[in-house]
Amino acid sequence: MTLESPLGLWLLAGLPALWLLAWRSRAAASRRRLAAATLLRSAVMVLVALALAGPVWLEPNRKISVVYAIDISRSVSSAFLRRALDWIANANTRYSPAQVRFLVFGDRAWLVDAERDVLSVPVAGQGTPIEADAVDQSVTDLEQALNTAVFGFAPHAAARLVLVTDGNQTQGDLWRALPRLRAQGVRVFTIPAAVAVDNDAWVDSISVPQSVREQEPVAVGVHVFSRTATDASLRLAEGDRALAARALRLQPGDNEVSLTVRFPRKGSNVVTAQVQADGDQDARNDTMSESVWVGPRPRLLYVESAPESAHYLADALRAHHIDVTVATPDALRADHGLLAGQDAVVLSDIEARSIDAPTAQAIEDFVRDRGQGLIFAAGDRTYGRQGYSGSRVERLLPVRFQGKRKRRDLDLVLLLDRSHSMRGRKLELAKSAALATLDLLEQHHRLAVVAFDSQPRDVVPLAEVGSKRRAEDLIASMTSSGQTNIYNALAHAQRLLASSTAPTRHILVLSDGVTAPPPGTAVARSSSEEAQELVRQARADTMREVGGTMEREAQPELPAHAGGMEGLVAELAAAKITLSTIAIGEKANLELMRGLAAWGNGRHYVAASDTEIPSLFVAETRRLLGESIVEQPFQPKVGSRAESISGVDFAAGPPLGGFVVTRPKPFSEVLLQAPQEQPLLVQTHYGLGKTVAFLSDVKNRWSAQWLTWDGYGRFWAQVVRDTIPATTGERLSWDVKRQGREAVIELKALAPDRTYRNGLVPKVRLTVPEGSSSVLGLRQIAPGHYRASTAIQAGGSAPYRFELLEGGGLSRRDVAQAGTRGLTYPWPDEYRVLPPNTRLLQALSERTGGVFEPSQADIFADRGDGTAVAKPLWPWLTAAALLLFLLDVLVRRAPWLDRGRKPRGETP
Repeated sequence: MTLESPLGLWLLAGLPALWLLAWRSRAAASRRRLAAATLLRSAVMVLVALALAGPVWLEPNRKISVVYAIDISRSVSSAFLRRALDWIANANTRYSPAQVRFLVFGDRAWLVDAERDVLSVPVAGQGTPIEADAVDQSVTDLEQALNTAVFGFAPHAAARLVLVTDGNQTQGDLWRALPRLRAQGVRVFTIPAAVAVDNDAWVDSISVPQSVREQEPVAVGVHVFSRTATDASLRLAEGDRALAARALRLQPGDNEVSLTVRFPRKGSNVVTAQVQADGDQDARNDTMSESVWVGPRPRLLYVESAPESAHYLADALRAHHIDVTVATPDALRADHGLLAGQDAVVLSDIEARSIDAPTAQAIEDFVRDRGQGLIFAAGDRTYGRQGYSGSRVERLLPVRFQGKRKRRDLDLVLLLDRSHSMRGRKLELAKSAALATLDLLEQHHRLAVVAFDSQPRDVVPLAEVGSKRRAEDLIASMTSSGQTNIYNALAHAQRLLASSTAPTRHILVLSDGVTAPPPGTAVARSSSEEAQELVRQARADTMREVGGTMEREAQPELPAHAGGMEGLVAELAAAKITLSTIAIGEKANLELMRGLAAWGNGRHYVAASDTEIPSLFVAETRRLLGESIVEQPFQPKVGSRAESISGVDFAAGPPLGGFVVTRPKPFSEVLLQAPQEQPLLVQTHYGLGKTVAFLSDVKNRWSAQWLTWDGYGRFWAQVVRDTIPATTGERLSWDVKRQGREAVIELKALAPDRTYRNGLVPKVRLTVPEGSSSVLGLRQIAPGHYRASTAIQAGGSAPYRFELLEGGGLSRRDVAQAGTRGLTYPWPDEYRVLPPNTRLLQALSERTGGVFEPSQADIFADRGDGTAVAKPLWPWLTAAALLLFLLDVLVRRAPWLDRGRKPRGETP
């Protein structure tokens, strides 16, 4: 019991006043009648106070109201539904609920009162006209079914909803109905329905890359769902033209298949996927179509320094459906308009001086601001006297260049200390260093190996390297003896190089620097006025060239006898003969060795260990050669996997003949490597565009063997396609996707400077498969983004056609570039006959207090969930108060209550 207006109980506060009045009037009447009247009046007041408080008696309701919600969509087996109706009839007969109603649903829900009315509900499906209020069997909307079922329960009774469905909703979301069910106290008992077919396979979806170009190989993903493990065939076609086919083994569930296809024409294409599976019970869902907008072929500007060699790459790319325009560096420098309309530019084996500042700026704008691609291919002309190191073109590329020219012509004299301090392991390492140096030199380079103690001796006379065999034998025969005299060795080297005409003449000294003083004649000569001038000039030149370097940052403190050597080396410097030193040994005279290198405009090295000697010789020789080009056969190695090199077997292909030495920039990606992990193919992003550097060439020198290789054209076609922008140049990008039974149109508009275009009023003409058309307006939902949606119906293989209209801020050029779009909706989602969604049904029962797969007893069990019936008590209390009030009047008027009462003062 409960009280509706507890404030009425305040009336009981008047009881003490009633009793006080009765006490004061006790002399006016007999005590018996006064007591009876007071009790009656108090009872009347209590009953009136209770009646005003509104007491309500809550009587438990044990009645059960049941709604049977039956899914009649096409995915549910009709035989199962007949068995379910028999089971329902048996349950109602056995348990006799207080109220029974039936709900039939597909896309909408019908509430009926009797079982016989279930079969008379009007239905419609694919191929059948949908009448008003008819249930469309091609849709399952559980959300609407649950919301409608709430209206079918009797008031105050325990609400039991028995949901018979496969749980595969194709419209709506049942979880949005859950709060309402719980608020109404509805318990949901779910019974999973058997589906219509148990052996079926269908095309679930088709995915095509957003930007597709004519004749470009693209991977089309097809998702095929199968109910069972079975053999099948999959076919892709565009109209009547077959694009690809494959036999496959389907596994239960989703199967993702990727097929590489080429779309043969630009514009609107409709790709159709068809699956044929063994034992398939429903052929209506075997076909799915997707509309694809195909852009034009990639357009490439190929700038080649040797036009007679341009046909190798140009022909290979054209064979892979890439439009190529060939130009010379002079033509590009004269007309930057050649870049207009191109998707990428290739610079092949071009000398840096051929690209002036305005041309470099045009290329930078082309890549950074317009988002196009740049491919830099090296070659033997890449490095002239004016190289790319530090240039504006290098700023765009993913690599930094090490040098500016090919290997220099070189006359080199190696002065090797063979004194007693060099015997044993040191001398053997010196021999190895000389042999390593010999290995780096080419046949036309000249080399002399001079072993010195107190006197120099020619181990290898100064001559062209030639075959190298004789020089190797002579170096191997070198032995140690005597004391060290560096001065005599330097003087001998000066005589050897006096008549040399090589642009690079160099002396490399290996010693511990512990040497005898030069002869007096040398000292006298160095003290002459001419020698002093040479020394002064050599010092000045050295400081201008290398001031601040770690090896030669200051003139050292030298022994007293070093003055003669300083004059000699100054003469060498004046003759443009450079000198470097390598100091070895724990007690080496580092001051002298450092000083010699400083005077000779060379470099000074200190061997931390004897084993470091060969590597120091190699490093110095590479520096002298200016080695930025390596011409030797090598096999490219994959450094990082990427789309541009996928499917190309470089290990099985022929070798390349040479490459340019560079260093990759930070954040660039090295895809291919040359020997010693040197970068060969490197890519990076620059502004809105992408740049690629290929450090070999593309023609008949280093790539001579590649030209007849099948992978040559494929490799370069993939590099070009991966470098060009993803979009095909449209300033309007738009798409049409199906969401349920709606087509959603989304448009993104950009200005030429890549900023968003706002304030447009775009319109789209929609043409339905039957041929009628209508115009839809798009509304802006974000900067540069516009959206609209419209209802569509399933059925038929013909697509819905969408085309932008001129006006509303869109020009004719915008509309022409954007193209048209299509959308097919051949069959409803209900034809995806999935197994029952038992997890969803079980979760729904658990969250509402029901039972999954219940028995009849579970449905009708007393769970104490009926709503109590409220019965107000105030009429009974009011009637009792009235009766007691009348009795009070009677008592006050009844004289018989005074019988036997004696007058006051009378004794018995």
